[in-house]
Amino acid sequence: MISKVGVIGAGSMGTALAQSISTRVEEVILYGRRREVVDSVNNLRCNKNYFPSLHLNPNIRAKLTSDSLDLADCEAIIITIPSSEVRSAVNTIRDELSDTILITVAKGLEYPSLKTMSDVILEESKNPNIVSFSGPNFADEIVYGHLAGATIGTDNSSLREIMSDLFREFILDFSDDVRAVELCGVLKNVYAIGTGMWDSVYSNYNEHYMFLNMCYKEMCTFLREISRDKDIFTKFCCFGDFNLTANVDKSRNRTLGLMIGKNIIKTPYLDSGVTFEGSKSVKGIVELADRHNIDMPIAKFVYDVLSGNNNVRKTADFLVKYESSKR
Repeated sequence: MISKVGVIGAGSMGTALAQSISTRVEEVILYGRRREVVDSVNNLRCNKNYFPSLHLNPNIRAKLTSDSLDLADCEAIIITIPSSEVRSAVNTIRDELSDTILITVAKGLEYPSLKTMSDVILEESKNPNIVSFSGPNFADEIVYGHLAGATIGTDNSSLREIMSDLFREFILDFSDDVRAVELCGVLKNVYAIGTGMWDSVYSNYNEHYMFLNMCYKEMCTFLREISRDKDIFTKFCCFGDFNLTANVDKSRNRTLGLMIGKNIIKTPYLDSGVTFEGSKSVKGIVELADRHNIDMPIAKFVYDVLSGNNNVRKTADFLVKYESSKR
């Protein structure tokens, strides 16, 4: 159904999705910032910075984002860059985006606007054909073809059909609330940081899964207020992605929480240039909750620690007392 796809971002996820969908389309163009990555894809048939031992399929080629992107022939464009770069990237190419499907994989909230990436993309491109893609996935498993699940966010039935074909390698579910799908991706990063912090203090299994349950309840409380999709809690973008990101140590955001809790990384940390999407979005989630009068003590715990206003032990103990007082 789609013959040519552009993937903006030649990092681990961009490369993994390019490899996955290349069996469904005639050509995939991988757009990257670094010449050594582009050259390795085109000349060595691998992304030497991320998957040096993986041979990429022959219908994948790479181009520099600093060159003319020439996106006019792409029927779909997948955006896999960090959320902080989405607005400027889409603004640069907006004249080429009017007749294509835009698929956002970026997870984050723009601050201080509190817009999701689909909001940002629509504002810059004026193209309403926007799909969100989110699920419990690590790029290194996607790229080698392991089973994976994902939620497609779109309220357009024809786009659902197209996405079902493009992402046939995935087990998919769907939501007609694009923004809710994206917010799940933001929330799970916040709670993964929180779980890492918690586990640096309370390390037993009972303590871990008690806190995990507390996080999921708070996440669901938030989504009930904001989402029109009443089944969002059961979908890959919500329950699955939250569990993966909070439980598995190769999750960057969980690792960030652990390192902060063990004083390996010092706070405040909200303005770091390192790519931990949760650390950049936690302030936005707290403010969004305040706008809707939603009580989110765990998200505030994460924000307080990241901003340097409190330490992990003191704030974790407060959460225990807070939960006990609700009985």
